[in-house]
Amino acid sequence: MSWPTSPEWLLDLQARFSGLLRTPLDRSTTSLRADTSAYDPALVDAAQPSSTLSSAERLAVYHRQYWFRLFTVLQGLYPLTTRLLGYWRLNGFAAHHLVERPPRGFDIDAIGDDFAMSLAEQLPENGTVVTDSGLRVEAAAVLDAAHVDAAFHRVTRAPRSEPLRPGPADAARFNDSCLRLSAGVALVQERWPLAELRMSFVERQGDGQISLPERWPTPRHWLLARHASKLGLLALEPREAELLGLLQLLPLEQALGRLEAAASPAERESLPERAQAWLARSVRLGVWAGFAKVQK
Repeated sequence: MSWPTSPEWLLDLQARFSGLLRTPLDRSTTSLRADTSAYDPALVDAAQPSSTLSSAERLAVYHRQYWFRLFTVLQGLYPLTTRLLGYWRLNGFAAHHLVERPPRGFDIDAIGDDFAMSLAEQLPENGTVVTDSGLRVEAAAVLDAAHVDAAFHRVTRAPRSEPLRPGPADAARFNDSCLRLSAGVALVQERWPLAELRMSFVERQGDGQISLPERWPTPRHWLLARHASKLGLLALEPREAELLGLLQLLPLEQALGRLEAAASPAERESLPERAQAWLARSVRLGVWAGFAKVQK
């Protein structure tokens, strides 16, 4: 069974209306507004006025609500980034993101999938960003916040899956395969104290703008994991995080060799025992989903 072909006039009307909805709201004033003077005349003529609103004003209602809904969803998915930048500044970046990567499916939460990538395209490589409060924050910190939010977004949305529990029959696969990270976990590196701050939003909601904490002397690493419906953060040692990253790229023996080569002489004596413990813990925590082919 197939749907009948829609008449041309309906397809044209839908295309015009979709084009209107995808047009960002005007930001030239201190509020978001629909610029009805720029509306397609043919679309305005096709719309019916009401007793209180003109045809263009009725279209503007849909136009505003479309964008307000998308902004609200994206703010909820990226609360750390939103509260660091402020809502107005965040919406400016969000509008660019939604124009370049408009919603294409039925799941509205999917609009957050590539937002960190969009921010990386828009932010200066070096420099600062002015927030709603007029303060300047490092662009790198904003991007770090977006990556933390993106990790929470991915892990929260991930489907349930069975973790890898390797047995004796899998021993040979460690020689020629790398490991595939479970969708229910994420490895997070931060240069500012952001992951625990983002975790606090899970239990304690708020909407006030936050100040950027002091930068860590050296980057810190976390394992973000979901167990049932709960999220948890586990601090990782730098070499442990490095090993978990290498295991996604290389077979076990090569990953361990690369880890040893990067370690200092003082670390190497205890490294085999520590690496074994890290690997065992990663399996116990369900970090891995299975084996994968090594990318050439």
